Amino acid sequence: MMPLDRTPALSGARLRARVCARLRGDGAEHLRARAAGRLLSQAGDTIIEVMVAALMVALIAVATFTGYSALAHLSGGQNTRAQATALAEADQARLHGLTLDNLVGSTGATGSTGATGAAGAVGNTSYTQTVDNTVYTVTSSTQYVSGSGAPACTSSGFSTADEVQATSTVTWPSDAAAGGPVELHGLVAPPEGGALIVRVVNSSGVAVSGALVTLSGGPTYTSALTTDSNGCVEFGGLVGGTYTASTTYGGGTSAVAPTVVPTQTSNITLTPGGDGTIAATFTTYYNGASHASSADQVVAWNSVYPSVYNVFGSPSTLGGNTYSSTVNSGATLGPGTYTVYPGACAGDQSSGGSKSATVTTNATTPVSLPLPAAIVNVYGPAGTVTDDPASSSVVYSGTWTHATGALNQIDNTDSYSGTAGSYVKFTFTGTSIQWIGPTASNQGYANVLIDGTQVATDVNTYTPSQTFENVLFSATGLTNASHTIEIYIVGPSYEPPGSGGASADIDAFVVGTTGASTEVDDPASSSVVYTGSGWTHGATGSNNYDSTESFDQTANDTVSFTFTGTSVEWIAPVSNNGGYANVYIDGTLVASNVTTYSATTYYQQVIWSTAGLSSGSHTLKIVVLGTKPAANTSGNEYVQVDAFRYGTTAPSLLSTAPTVTLTDNNTGCSGENYPATQAPTATQGALVDPGQPYGNFTVCASANDTENSATLTNTSYAAGNSVNLYLGPGFSGQNPGSCT
Repeated sequence: MMPLDRTPALSGARLRARVCARLRGDGAEHLRARAAGRLLSQAGDTIIEVMVAALMVALIAVATFTGYSALAHLSGGQNTRAQATALAEADQARLHGLTLDNLVGSTGATGSTGATGAAGAVGNTSYTQTVDNTVYTVTSSTQYVSGSGAPACTSSGFSTADEVQATSTVTWPSDAAAGGPVELHGLVAPPEGGALIVRVVNSSGVAVSGALVTLSGGPTYTSALTTDSNGCVEFGGLVGGTYTASTTYGGGTSAVAPTVVPTQTSNITLTPGGDGTIAATFTTYYNGASHASSADQVVAWNSVYPSVYNVFGSPSTLGGNTYSSTVNSGATLGPGTYTVYPGACAGDQSSGGSKSATVTTNATTPVSLPLPAAIVNVYGPAGTVTDDPASSSVVYSGTWTHATGALNQIDNTDSYSGTAGSYVKFTFTGTSIQWIGPTASNQGYANVLIDGTQVATDVNTYTPSQTFENVLFSATGLTNASHTIEIYIVGPSYEPPGSGGASADIDAFVVGTTGASTEVDDPASSSVVYTGSGWTHGATGSNNYDSTESFDQTANDTVSFTFTGTSVEWIAPVSNNGGYANVYIDGTLVASNVTTYSATTYYQQVIWSTAGLSSGSHTLKIVVLGTKPAANTSGNEYVQVDAFRYGTTAPSLLSTAPTVTLTDNNTGCSGENYPATQAPTATQGALVDPGQPYGNFTVCASANDTENSATLTNTSYAAGNSVNLYLGPGFSGQNPGSCT
């Protein structure tokens, strides 16, 4: 086997001299004594009071002279762990041989030393070594500790640092199987002479990292040092005397340090004055012009302190908006150059929205920040909503229950009946009508009449799970005149499959007075596509639209209709040989077990309809199930198609302000919520320019116990960013509840 790599951490003569010097002598008293005439050095001296440390050093010497070949007889995890232990011991020896400045310093980088073991003359570092094709990572860390072992220089009241604690940790890919990483600890006493710890904090008492500190006025010259993450530097190997510590941070400050005494460690805290202030104002650009804007929080980031994000301003909450045209940091920022941007975290930063601001002592630096305009348009139904029991134009006959406090329904009211023959009649003037109501697991069928003519048979209000504010039936293309709609309860003698009841509910009616509808014949249009071999297309007489009809009873055969509009109706006859079908909109199942069965034949019935779709292209698909109601004894189970009718009525912007919130989805932003600050207008929708940061947001709008949400990419500083939300009866994507 090839000889193992050796780590030349210390020369044998030097190590033997150190060990021998510590093992003879006069115990602890000898350790602390310093000869006045001895040359000052920053080389660390091992604490020999701890006999384990002396033994460890002796073992290191043996490892250095004999190499690692003695490990060859070990196998598997024992071998790798023994090698890792030897590497940790060698690293401890390396650390004990460093000067104090290097011992507590850091390169901030990871180096690879291959098989040489040359880690460099620094204490806090990480490097790799390869032994027998196993790559070991050696991590060294050092810190001043007090006599009790507590870390020093970690708060404004830090303890006197008596020693430096040195830790060597060795890891390798399979260390878990060998009992985990190897970790060794050692203590290094301060060198000949005294030591001084200087800590720099700002006027708020927060540690300042990266501040340059110099020491002058004493008998020893030493180089300037830069504070670490705790705001600390440590000067060692000082001849006893009086020194002045100075820093240029914050306009500069200095102070005379406590008298430095050989073999002891003193400390001092510098608190520079002269912090500065940033005052941020905001603008947005939309509709071709720049506008004054507002925001709630701002980040100021200085590359000298990369882990610190100075966030100022107050986060807004619902009912407690704190948006302002100017957000001031207060006098808490040290002099320097900052990157400033709206928001509360690193993820809100963008190159287009960040500005540079140079903070100077005791001064306010103004900075104008652009905000991408968020334009949230909230739409409601295209028409007038008439609540179920509240209007004199809504008349009930038979047995009905009128419920109040019905959450998730319009105006929290609902009317329902399961008694056969009970009906509701609504008189209206308009060109379209929608019946709005809930669905549930105990719901049943209803028939619909327009102006005394039955137009929909067995409208199914059953779903396994409860839903609210659905368009249960809609009709378009009516003349702009007075009409009546009547809804009759079918009753418990005939219930949808799987339902535990026969009730149907009335929540509201929506009447429209604008828009047009188009009717498309079933086999005649290229927008109607049939799949499957079971379809029959033929002339059926004048009772059907254009005297044609298509029908099928083969399971999984389909018909699809593609249209552009916001509403659609499936028109077909119903008869005693009708079966079941499922209905999909844009690939999503929206209705199950829709039937074309009726004991009495009716033509041109609205088998299924919906409204409130977003404006654009949609596809309605009907899937034949090959099943039928129990009442159908004909031996057939046909699904019939006569025509499709679709409308293009556009919804309108809400006139009453809804609740709107935006949730920040940017990386590391923890979902900050930003509430709406403006009410709807005729041209801008519900929310314009609320002062939102750059990035991706979830937008929520709610009203009348209904909420809807969408995603907004708020990245354009040139024209704003728009998102449309739809609230009210029949719109897709809605859920019960409110934005919070």
